[in-house]
Amino acid sequence: MAEIIIMPKLGFNMSEGKLVTWYKKEGDLVSKGEPVFAIETDKTSIDIEATQDGFMRKRFLEEGEAIAVTYPIAILGSAEENIDALVREVNEKLNRAEQAGAVKEAENEADTSAGAPGGVEVKPESTRPLSSASLSSGGDQNGEGRIKITPRARRCAKEKGIDLKRLNIKGTGYQGGISEKDILDYLASSKIRVTPVAAKIAADQGINLEGITGTGASGKIMKKDLMADTVMSGTVMADTSSEIAAGPQTGQVTADGKEIKDILAYSGVRKIIGERLAKSKFTAPHLYFTQKVDLEKLLVLRKQINDAQEKKTSVTDYIARAVIKCLQKYPDMNASLEGDQMIRYQSVNLGIAVAAPGGLIVPVIKDANHKTVVQLSTEAGVLFEKARNGKLAPLEYTGGTFTVSNLGMFGIENFTAIINPPEVGILAVSATKDEAVVVLHEDGTKTIEIKPMMNITLTVDHRVIDGLLAAQFVTDVKRLLESPIQLFV
Repeated sequence: MAEIIIMPKLGFNMSEGKLVTWYKKEGDLVSKGEPVFAIETDKTSIDIEATQDGFMRKRFLEEGEAIAVTYPIAILGSAEENIDALVREVNEKLNRAEQAGAVKEAENEADTSAGAPGGVEVKPESTRPLSSASLSSGGDQNGEGRIKITPRARRCAKEKGIDLKRLNIKGTGYQGGISEKDILDYLASSKIRVTPVAAKIAADQGINLEGITGTGASGKIMKKDLMADTVMSGTVMADTSSEIAAGPQTGQVTADGKEIKDILAYSGVRKIIGERLAKSKFTAPHLYFTQKVDLEKLLVLRKQINDAQEKKTSVTDYIARAVIKCLQKYPDMNASLEGDQMIRYQSVNLGIAVAAPGGLIVPVIKDANHKTVVQLSTEAGVLFEKARNGKLAPLEYTGGTFTVSNLGMFGIENFTAIINPPEVGILAVSATKDEAVVVLHEDGTKTIEIKPMMNITLTVDHRVIDGLLAAQFVTDVKRLLESPIQLFV
């Protein structure tokens, strides 16, 4: 019996997923447990396996497209099974969803464009079916100064090199929205001829094809015609076609004379991370508090513990333990800000940032407040290995309540970290370095001694964490690290 494959919901906060790779073409044999496609979530890509044997009968989503969780993306069934009715049913559902998504986004944008602060992203409703942007300014505008266009129509326009900002047609779709048929009808009546590569470049760079003379067969516009146009207009063409964006761009020069080595696509996981961090930085007022920590006693204790057991612990393990104890003491720090609610959590889910092939990722140790230093070390080691190999499951890097970012292994002496939303704080840990410090003794005398010193910097969201609380928190972390026996009390 045919089975509809849906976009899976892999985490509590996951509302949509982006399909990045199909492993099976239509007609391919699929075995149970075999990877069928890969999706991209917030910070990693995950292979999705088949739950039954069959053939890939129909695919509804293209690579690079995103859709809400639980929406159909393919049909798996036997080779001889008639799936026409099922295909019609799915197409009707997707068409209704697409129209509803475009209208819903139009309402959201109209409501927030006037009242929201500049640069603040307003999250669409989780019921929005397709994540491709559905609105552009200009064209056949509605009363809100926006054009309604379905994602399929937008994709068609991009593939054909149509600049939506200059498009002036009347939509025949739902509530006057522009449909894919409207785009195709417009193309049929237009005299513009363009190669697929040139069309993609024009769409990506916002180049108006109507004013460009093509030099290809029958006057077709080619890539070199766009290059000539951008040089004449004094702009730089960032070619994002897949064949070009990944390789060297020899011979290209910017308008002010800089020779281009290559052009890399800003997309995928790197783009997602960037957007999240930019939103955090410009939405949450960041406040910073730095303490210098003497690690002499901690390093001695760590050596004693490591000498007595097979499992070796790292300095990060003890820092994690100190942070956990302080989060229990100051529950406002073990919290998240979501809308108009500050949610404080009973358990500490500690995220520890680690470098991974796709960028920085934060594996999360769940219920960390119930674990010993050795248990923290063991679990962190497993998570770090998975992160470096791209094997983390979504539940292993989501649900954090506080984050620690340690760049000490790179010799970084001081840095500040950006809060991982919706958390309200993050601790940046720098390298340990021998320094001359003034030591005050019990008899009141002072001496200058060489000590292993480390800077830690706490970043807090000043909307909900005041300066006094932040200062107390980071000072207590320092106190625990300088009196490490208290970590075990």
